[in-house]
Amino acid sequence: MNQYKIKDIINSTFSYKLFFEILSSKIGSIKKVLYPFLLQFVVFACIIIFGIWGINKTWHSLTDLNVFKVSPSTFSFHTPSWVTARFSDDIKHVAALNEQYSMYENNLTQRIANVYGGVVLIKKVDSIKKTFPNKLNIKLVLRKPAAFVRSGNNTYLVDDECVLLPKEYYKLPNAEYDTPCVQSNKLARLPLYGNTWNDKGIKAGIDLVKFLRENNIHNIFKILAVDVSNVGKRRFTGKSDIVLWTENNTQIRWGCSSQCNEPNELSNEEKLQNLLSIAKTEGTNLKQMEYVDVRWKKPSGKRWAKVNSIIEER
Repeated sequence: MNQYKIKDIINSTFSYKLFFEILSSKIGSIKKVLYPFLLQFVVFACIIIFGIWGINKTWHSLTDLNVFKVSPSTFSFHTPSWVTARFSDDIKHVAALNEQYSMYENNLTQRIANVYGGVVLIKKVDSIKKTFPNKLNIKLVLRKPAAFVRSGNNTYLVDDECVLLPKEYYKLPNAEYDTPCVQSNKLARLPLYGNTWNDKGIKAGIDLVKFLRENNIHNIFKILAVDVSNVGKRRFTGKSDIVLWTENNTQIRWGCSSQCNEPNELSNEEKLQNLLSIAKTEGTNLKQMEYVDVRWKKPSGKRWAKVNSIIEER
């Protein structure tokens, strides 16, 4: 019995040896074929890697040349007549801008657009385009003043969206936005430059100033100020929301703003027709009138007391 077991073990041992010999010979033949292929692959991979590295190094060296550099300090801007020279200088030296940029930097135009988009005087960046080798064509939409806001001895400058603007960047005096000013004895809290002034009176005043300028009414009637002190108070006081003051100290009681949507409120165009009908008899200077009221379908007015007494003596 034991002899048979020993014979089985010997036979199986010889079988394993034969298997390993065959396996070793197969591996050896595979190695002979595979090694040259692996060597060729390694050499080819090294050539590609060094080729990519060399091209990348050459590309960076070329794009780093000064001919492909653009500097914000060399930017030139064609600015409108109502902007001071200080703006043209300061816009080149914004703190968030780098001293130099490569024309091949990633997202270059977007990065510069983001910086200029945060500048107070810039309403929006219309476009930025690269012009190789080292120029950028930049189109900016600037915030233009709409009117002065006067409160007591203080004056402020705002655009047509009620954004507060720094006065030092705009030419003063300027007929385009000096008169008529918007005035009030009670204003909402002053915002930071570049932020919207959320005051109903200022919004109503700017809206009316725009209408007056479009029709040249401020020049015809010599209107100096649009008083919005009573905006929103008419229901409690019965006073005109908006009062226009002429250079002869005549009040033009205009009523509510076109933005208030009050029932039975005349439109700006209807109020203007009322004012023109009074001017036919009193003249556009209105110097004999203490006030005129154009809020209703039938306009009314009151002359100065001294004028009336002179007329009676005659």
